Amino acid sequence: MNWSFISRNVGIALLFSAAFMFISAGVSVYYNLDASFAPLFLAGVLTLAVGLFPLIFVKKGGSMAVKDGYVTIVLAWLFSCIFGMIPYVIWGGEFSVINAWYESVSGYTTTGSSILDDIEALPHGLLFWRASTHYIGGLGVVVFMLLILPTTRSGYGVRISRIEISSLSKENYKFKLSETAKIIIMVYVSISVVLALLLRLSGIGWFDSIGNSMSIAATGGFSTRNMSAAHFENPTAEVIMIIFMYLASLHYGLIFSSVKSGSIKLFRNPVIKFYTFCLIIAIVISTISLLFNGVEKNLLTALRHSAFMNVSTASSTGFATTQTKLWPVVPLLFLFFFSFMGACSGSTTGGIKADRILLWLSSMRGITKRKLHSSAVVKPRIGNRIIEQETIIDVNQFILLFFAIIFIGAIVLAALGMDLEDSLTTSIACVGNTGLTFGSGGAFGSYSAFPAVGKIVMTVEMFLGRLEIYPILAFIVANRWK
Repeated sequence: MNWSFISRNVGIALLFSAAFMFISAGVSVYYNLDASFAPLFLAGVLTLAVGLFPLIFVKKGGSMAVKDGYVTIVLAWLFSCIFGMIPYVIWGGEFSVINAWYESVSGYTTTGSSILDDIEALPHGLLFWRASTHYIGGLGVVVFMLLILPTTRSGYGVRISRIEISSLSKENYKFKLSETAKIIIMVYVSISVVLALLLRLSGIGWFDSIGNSMSIAATGGFSTRNMSAAHFENPTAEVIMIIFMYLASLHYGLIFSSVKSGSIKLFRNPVIKFYTFCLIIAIVISTISLLFNGVEKNLLTALRHSAFMNVSTASSTGFATTQTKLWPVVPLLFLFFFSFMGACSGSTTGGIKADRILLWLSSMRGITKRKLHSSAVVKPRIGNRIIEQETIIDVNQFILLFFAIIFIGAIVLAALGMDLEDSLTTSIACVGNTGLTFGSGGAFGSYSAFPAVGKIVMTVEMFLGRLEIYPILAFIVANRWK
């Protein structure tokens, strides 16, 4: 194991967290030096010192194996979450050590579920820090690192990118590694900046606009308000959020290529067409169901709530404009479906990904044709691209593991005393990184009442979902590799 490479690059990841802690402390100064300044500043100093230590005292050396890449990825996320909880612990309030750990992991993994019963009780600096954990985690600690890794000689950055960026997302990143990192960051920052400006123009204050835009760009769910997007009672802002949650859930490489070429080829991609078709069907049927069952009396209101909740769930953002506990079964089933499926690879979203679902459907169609015509040669494909059998096997294994982790997590949570509805929906929300729960708390509920051990189990599920399972499994057995 090359601990030199690992420690130095975990240190780099911590420096990004330290930078945002100091920015959050600056926000605290702007708001009359509120109570979060000392926790954020002290945490920033500590994180900076630990991040700098390996960069100063550990020498560069040796080549990096694949297992070193897996260990670096997992430790970068793990240490970021550990140091990310320090401002919460120092500040106190509702943040016990377990609650602070949960909030930090939920932020960095962009799950967006919270243990806070009163979000608005937090000072501005700490609210900004919550949004910052989304912003760092959404883009990926390691994607930030790609800009400064020695990619040309050691190949280290290339190996890291192969682990951090899902293999399903690479088809449309036809650039060099450094260009890919710049494209991802360019699209990510552009979405957040434009969204913040539009939200401000819609009548929302600057702080709420910036905080919520950081969460939406990261497809997280931390809002600056207890009632999430419903707090603003602003239909214009909701429509803007819907559009940008959808954009943030698409493949960043395709967004960049479409903007650069001035074309709409983004929507010719078979995965995006499939994902968009699923959303349209869900929104139309959910709107009709809400009207037919008397939940909403007005067509436009039903359409707005239906579109917001479906796009929010599919993109794994987790914002809410209405209480889903009042919804009939049919639209709730669509939300469950999107909690599993998620959006597109090459974005910051969670879930199985529409790419894998489409690949699975294509393979099922091929199997069916071979059953009917035993001598036929049928190869699965997406659009004009033929999919190799190895990829199909990987996809099927991932989907099986995804559901297995959900149900194992649900069983453990149920054994800790949670009822069926809460244990199952919570496990889905954590592994899918959606954050929304359809259990006892509803769309606006918190996870504060859940048992402490259950919260730890949920954070493990969040890690598995955010890193797409395999890096965690590889990390566990890394020392046994020959």
